[in-house]
Amino acid sequence: MSTYEFRLPDVGEGLEEAEIIEWLVAPGDSIRRDQPMVEILTDKSQTELPAPTAGVVAAIHPEVGEIAKVGDLLIEIATDSDQPAPPAPPAPTAVPAEPQPASAPGPAAASSGVRPKASPAVRRRAREAGVDLSTVTGTGPGGRITDQDLVAARSAPGPVAGRATISTTPAPSTDAVGQMPIGEHPLRGIRRVTARAMENSWSIPHIHGMDEIDATNLLAGRAKIKELLRPAGDGLTPLAFLVTAVARALRRFPIMNASIDTEAGSITVHDRVDIGIAVASDDGLIVPVIRDADRRDLMDLATEISRLSAAARSRTIDVGELRNGTCTISNYGSLGGRFATPIIRSPEVAIVGFGAIRQRPFVVDGAVAARPTLPIATGADHRLIDGDVLTAFQEHIAGLLTHPVSLMVA
Repeated sequence: MSTYEFRLPDVGEGLEEAEIIEWLVAPGDSIRRDQPMVEILTDKSQTELPAPTAGVVAAIHPEVGEIAKVGDLLIEIATDSDQPAPPAPPAPTAVPAEPQPASAPGPAAASSGVRPKASPAVRRRAREAGVDLSTVTGTGPGGRITDQDLVAARSAPGPVAGRATISTTPAPSTDAVGQMPIGEHPLRGIRRVTARAMENSWSIPHIHGMDEIDATNLLAGRAKIKELLRPAGDGLTPLAFLVTAVARALRRFPIMNASIDTEAGSITVHDRVDIGIAVASDDGLIVPVIRDADRRDLMDLATEISRLSAAARSRTIDVGELRNGTCTISNYGSLGGRFATPIIRSPEVAIVGFGAIRQRPFVVDGAVAARPTLPIATGADHRLIDGDVLTAFQEHIAGLLTHPVSLMVA
């Protein structure tokens, strides 16, 4: 009998620590090689770590909610073999956002004692709805159970004890915004990651510019494309136009598509335009990145925005899709609101925020008229970006969105 000590591996570029989200095994459990043992949170992505060897769980160390450093002991596994312990497994990746072929995922796995795969948010909704996950067929990556699977399970024939309504709306409910029980709470999960990121961002000397444009042509162009491409055009949202305009402005003003490192004394102007989009989820703000946004057409962008947003909210997004953005868009207008002062995500040097498109007074041909207007607020790192560049960049975006014909072709 020997004991294998499994330590936290480096599961991502520059990773130093991870939070224990949920233990999937307990002391005394018999486990097989590659069986998921623990879920961890790193860089806003949730990852399952598999067992490196078969055996019996002798001890687990960090408790749920605790932070483990790379190299810290996570679990001890008693094995029957006196042979040397197997080598450490390669760094795992988060569940991929793109569905991969899987053989017969479904409830049969549960009957064999394997814990159904689902994110904490899905597990919570299943408990609230009285749905037994072991009876649900997972259609997500690797047989993972998604929100859509829960809805399908509730719609299937047969009684389910304690059924409750499961919302099919992906966006978080505003009823829960700003709610927290009175008392002290640990800083954990995405909120902890966000807090650290904001501390880094707050050290950036920000300057902001604001403007408001007539969105009449933008809305008309979107409606025309949707009509021409129906039903394929139904997924075309205003955000696809906003991303396209920002991407083209970043190409026009490459210094806005840069990073600055004052300690190294360097400025990096990026050769790719990879735009992050802030997505509100039940667990906090997540920013997936659209790769090569300047090379995509409107419908391609609309499809990618939908995919990334859904994966971010269901916590099935790949960790690589949350990294290395070159500029960020905050579409706070989707929740309402007019103007804001968005905070730059370090090491980027710019962020563009968009408010809600609503009917407001606007001067047209010298007279005040009601027009659907789109507020714009741009933040820039004043260590690199001066006011003239910020203003020119924002004016270019405003011009593209006011006359969006050029955005309708790749």
